[in-house]
Amino acid sequence: MEFIEVKNLGRGSHGVVELVKMTKPVPMLLAVKSSPSPSSSLQKEFRILPQFLGLPNIVQCHGALFSSKYDKLFLEYASGRSLKDLIKKYGGKIPEPDVRHYTAMILQGLFYIHRKGYVHCDIKPHNILVYPSDESCSRSTLKLADFGLAKEPGERETKVSRGCFRGTARYMSPESVRLGEITAALDIWSLGCVVVMMMTGEPPWGSSVTDWYDLEEKIGWSTDTPDIPGDMSAAGKDFLNKCFHRDPRQRWTVEKLIWHPFVFQSPLLAVNHLLD
Repeated sequence: MEFIEVKNLGRGSHGVVELVKMTKPVPMLLAVKSSPSPSSSLQKEFRILPQFLGLPNIVQCHGALFSSKYDKLFLEYASGRSLKDLIKKYGGKIPEPDVRHYTAMILQGLFYIHRKGYVHCDIKPHNILVYPSDESCSRSTLKLADFGLAKEPGERETKVSRGCFRGTARYMSPESVRLGEITAALDIWSLGCVVVMMMTGEPPWGSSVTDWYDLEEKIGWSTDTPDIPGDMSAAGKDFLNKCFHRDPRQRWTVEKLIWHPFVFQSPLLAVNHLLD
């Protein structure tokens, strides 16, 4: 692999993200995540991402370099940055017809992840990448990224102390905060939080919490759920209610949600293809 560094794209929890121009074997622009070696996060991503090669709505990996000094992961470049940036581009919140469309894309990615026995564990706007369409009137494509915290098939759960969990606080589910329980139901709760963010432009729980301890109490030990937008359609409200069951056993799975009327009419959700 031969490449030329173009510019710095920012920093993440793992290290630096750079835009590079690959010259060999195939000319293309790629995003490279770099971290001092050894990086358990990047190495985990490199184990996981090849499982989803060629699948839609999951970021594609083009290789990795691991050395004694640094680890690098080569990913397809998202010129639209993240869903958080897309929400800003819309002016602060996304119209519901487009939210339906984008939710269907996220669901499709989650379907493949859960079908192979993984739990993403950190679904949030920052970790959903945006690939603008070549057509001016078409919506962008969303792809799930950042699998550094994912739970792998066969990975044993470990008991955690209060305040310790895997993921981002505002997007965590009651059982993950209270018990450290990590199942596919966590990703569904997080998906609901992302839909709220797209609809309102505000993070889940909004200003109803004043600090981390208040947030932890609300998520883990109250009977509350994130506020459902009042101006949402009946189908949208019902979809969020299915995501926000506090009992993970009652929360709908991806397999159920892809048939929900909020997203089922989306031309992007190829249900028959998913179920093949």
